[in-house]
Amino acid sequence: MTTGALLLPQRGSAYWDRVATDGWYRYPLTSEELLHFERHFPDHRGRTVIDAGCGTGDFTRHLYAQGFDVTGIDWSPASITQARRSVRCPLPYLVHDLGAGDPPGLVPRSVDLVVCRQTVSLLDDPAELLYRIRTSWLKPGGHLYLSEIRVPDQKRTVRGGMTDQQLARLGNRWARKVRYDLDEQPTTCVILRSPAA
Repeated sequence: MTTGALLLPQRGSAYWDRVATDGWYRYPLTSEELLHFERHFPDHRGRTVIDAGCGTGDFTRHLYAQGFDVTGIDWSPASITQARRSVRCPLPYLVHDLGAGDPPGLVPRSVDLVVCRQTVSLLDDPAELLYRIRTSWLKPGGHLYLSEIRVPDQKRTVRGGMTDQQLARLGNRWARKVRYDLDEQPTTCVILRSPAA
């Protein structure tokens, strides 16, 4: 695995393994986030989803319980190990560095929805991942759901977060963009739809 995907290259997968073990980098699911998500994605039975940057799999398990056909991907082996232990059903989890190209075995343009919760801001080149998701991962008309902590320009750190200016640029070259803020935490959610054809 490469270690160049994070803002600080010295923080490789071993760093994130320690984070997974310590549990400090968790952004819990809130009722407000789930309510908004359900409003935007009410028809989910059998839809194919990738939870990119799934961590220990909290949202992956929620998606599965809602009827999505979901795969969790994270570059931390410790996070994936915890995710596999936390589930009573055999959900597919994959260790993969999102900054190193498409996941192995991904059938091009086969995914209905990609979820990235508190993930994109940790990459050196978020635009490159979003481009690959739009052009290689998603079916025509598929969606990308992002949630990121909103931070002022001067407070952007390795722990993530995006400024309003960065969040505003996320929708370039997508067919549709919906953005909303959550009240329970300083989080902005962005839903992007890929072009239909």
